[in-house]
Amino acid sequence: MNIPPENITLKLEELNGWRNKRVEEYGQMGSQLNLLWDDINNGLLGEQAKTGTWFLHIQSIKDNIEKPDIEAIEQELQTLFGEQDN
Repeated sequence: MNIPPENITLKLEELNGWRNKRVEEYGQMGSQLNLLWDDINNGLLGEQAKTGTWFLHIQSIKDNIEKPDIEAIEQELQTLFGEQDN
């Protein structure tokens, strides 16, 4: 099994790392559903749902762990892979 060079490994981490960090921060699905149930039970529907604990929890994670420019990273990876083939 060939191990990719460090520059490719780092680029792959950049491509996927943000998603893994978000999933870890979101917490267990059961906990998320409990937050959502509490918000619905408290009448937070429609626009008001954006003030609920579940929404604010998820929004803070999305704000703190930004989604990178996936298309640009994929293009950079294609270039790096092309360089490997030469």
